[in-house]
Amino acid sequence: MVKAKRMLLAAILVAAACTRESPSVARGAYLANGVARCFWCHSPLDNNNPAYPKPELLGSGDVLDPDTPIVAGNLTPDVQTGLGNWKDAEIIRAIREGVGRDGHPLRAHPGSYYSVMTDHDAASVVAYLRTLKPIRKPLPKSAPQVGSRDSIQPYVAPARTKDLDDVTARGAYLAQLGECLGCHTTTTLDGNPAQDMRFGGGRLFFVANGVGNEYYSGAPKDTPIFASANLTPHSSGIPYYTENVFVKTIRSGRVNGVRPLSAAMPWIFFRSMTDADLRAVFAYLKTLPPVAHNVSNAEPPTFCRRCKRSHGGGASNR
Repeated sequence: MVKAKRMLLAAILVAAACTRESPSVARGAYLANGVARCFWCHSPLDNNNPAYPKPELLGSGDVLDPDTPIVAGNLTPDVQTGLGNWKDAEIIRAIREGVGRDGHPLRAHPGSYYSVMTDHDAASVVAYLRTLKPIRKPLPKSAPQVGSRDSIQPYVAPARTKDLDDVTARGAYLAQLGECLGCHTTTTLDGNPAQDMRFGGGRLFFVANGVGNEYYSGAPKDTPIFASANLTPHSSGIPYYTENVFVKTIRSGRVNGVRPLSAAMPWIFFRSMTDADLRAVFAYLKTLPPVAHNVSNAEPPTFCRRCKRSHGGGASNR
């Protein structure tokens, strides 16, 4: 009898553990529609609100650059043109490793940032994608990658769910999923990330059709250029931010609810994060090494000796 009770208790504990680790559609939706910003690329954007995906075509994929071309695939469960015939493990590999079903790299996919995604979160995103309305939408294939630049974010081992109980660790995890490091680190003249200026801001973007694009020499003329902010605790960064200011900024798309953020900043996705998660990201940002780099989009561009770029506040960097 005692042995039977022990076996029953063990079975209950195993069942409870499996329940805790079962994929959560709600968690997958939270990540895919929020910090991971899946549908910023994998959906056509609304013509009236160009930073928003069209809900009726959610996940159906889009041509990001017709000239190259660069294409974000169909994530709906359509059997012919989407993920309907993909195995869960194949989708998870695509998310975290940036490798397609055919074994070739996925162009412009931020796999090194998503590599940190826990097993549970990755399975949850897959479970959520399975619930999307199947949309049959043939798309061309992306052109093969020719050459490559260094990524400031290397591939890492997936995080463990239990480690995310620590607030700062969870903030670092979410910041990586959100590609904060990539956008908020400037580049050297050869286009590679400036490793000594991590999170120091100054990466240049322009906005076309309501969406942010990385600035390049062939960008449309007379287009306003925006530089990403310095997120470090240096006096030239955001040391004056409090938790409440940070949360209010992300929620409203305005610094402390006043000065609007550039459309290059995908705050409309980040604003769906819980207060606890936004506060965790802020806790992580406070631990960053300070980087001296004045950046301001409220001032006209001037040459910056620090990053060798022209941006607002550049002349104050000596």
